[in-house]
Amino acid sequence: MKVPILIFGAALQPDGSPRRVLISRLQAAIAVGKQFSCPIFIPTGGNPCSGNTEAAVMKNYLLQAGIAPQQIICEDQARNTIESVRYCSVILKQLKYQPKKQIITVISSAYHGPRCWWLMHLAGWRVHLAPAPTISASRSFFKRWKWRLREIPAIIWDSFRFYLKPY
Repeated sequence: MKVPILIFGAALQPDGSPRRVLISRLQAAIAVGKQFSCPIFIPTGGNPCSGNTEAAVMKNYLLQAGIAPQQIICEDQARNTIESVRYCSVILKQLKYQPKKQIITVISSAYHGPRCWWLMHLAGWRVHLAPAPTISASRSFFKRWKWRLREIPAIIWDSFRFYLKPY
């Protein structure tokens, strides 16, 4: 069976190109994928920018890195982390993966990874978190800490939202 690797998106540049933080996540996914004989990459993220979704940009990056097209399944509708979890859970079930049995590898940034891990866990999946190498999402000290600190209430808020409306 193919090993699923979920790659959580990040906002694109205004011109639709990937930011450094997204490239870092993609490089981590490629490195993790090399550990398995048959990985399947699931880039997730909608939020179009200049006509490109996060998932489409990630797919192009993976293709340019030599990943075969049949190893990539895009989820390009999610507008946020909780929607990524919901939509990816549907895709995983369509691919015949079973919650509580299959380990899902999740790739995101170190500051965002715990929320991704927790929400996938709430969705019933066994999760292995493989955070991308630490790279500043911003050169601004205050923005970096703002993004890190916002994860605390986001975990609580998304947990509540997930409880009210599981996928």
